[in-house]
Amino acid sequence: MTEQKGAIPKVILTLSNVQNTDNEIIQEAIQYADYFDVIEYRADLVNETIAFYETEIQWIKSKFPSKQILFTYRTEDLNGKTKITMDAYFELLKAVIEKKLCNIIDLELMMYDDYMQKLLELARANDIEVLISHHEYEFTPRIKDMLAIYNRMIQLNADYCKLAVKPNDGKDVLNLMSVVYETKQNCNLNIIGIAMEEIGRITRVACGVFGSSMTFGYVGEPVAPGQIHIKDLHDQITLYKS
Repeated sequence: MTEQKGAIPKVILTLSNVQNTDNEIIQEAIQYADYFDVIEYRADLVNETIAFYETEIQWIKSKFPSKQILFTYRTEDLNGKTKITMDAYFELLKAVIEKKLCNIIDLELMMYDDYMQKLLELARANDIEVLISHHEYEFTPRIKDMLAIYNRMIQLNADYCKLAVKPNDGKDVLNLMSVVYETKQNCNLNIIGIAMEEIGRITRVACGVFGSSMTFGYVGEPVAPGQIHIKDLHDQITLYKS
């Protein structure tokens, strides 16, 4: 694991279904290739088979051989509706790890404990870093609850600990960034905190100041509430360079 230093977080470009967009998305990504460090492949946005994902990711790797790949499958949509059974989710991530399709794998914190342990062990055995994530699409938890969420991820020895919340006001945004800062002061792991929607955009650009080590952007159309175009994200992040 590489420790993120200073106030400049890694920039993650989110992609999905890249071979069915007439190359427009990929061409735009190539144009701004210097502005991001990692490509997140959002498999749940197309909901296909492992064979399809393997073809997609290999194609992305051929276009961006120097970029790390983060594999993500969100089990719920923005309305909290389940997209996949927990058993199917486990089998998918297991196959992705065994095929070594990615450099970093996103594991959702709320999966069954035995599945989590098996995937953690499998990822370590295959030299794949682990990002453990938790999303709250309806509200921002209390400070003590957010601290507990990060502490659980730390106990699992994640390489990256990601918490994304929906803020109702500026106080929620401030609370999240305070929790990120406090957590980062007490550990050497990569902490990621995102407040979604427009009100939370400050957490995507000034995140490094508070200790957050990753931020997510897009080309084409945003795939998450409050996401910022990769070029604008890069330009705004540099304003906070220490």
